[in-house]
Amino acid sequence: MGSEEDGIATELLQIADEIVRIPMSGQVASLNVSVAAGMILYEAVRQRA
Repeated sequence: MGSEEDGIATELLQIADEIVRIPMSGQVASLNVSVAAGMILYEAVRQRA
């Protein structure tokens, strides 16, 4: 997970197996890292059910 200001380090992006993005709409500019992780984990479990 990256920081809100700097994002994920280039070195980590180069070795990552997957890069995912959460579509954002409305007034939300960014998500807390724990909220983003929860959304990704929820979607992974939902797709496997």
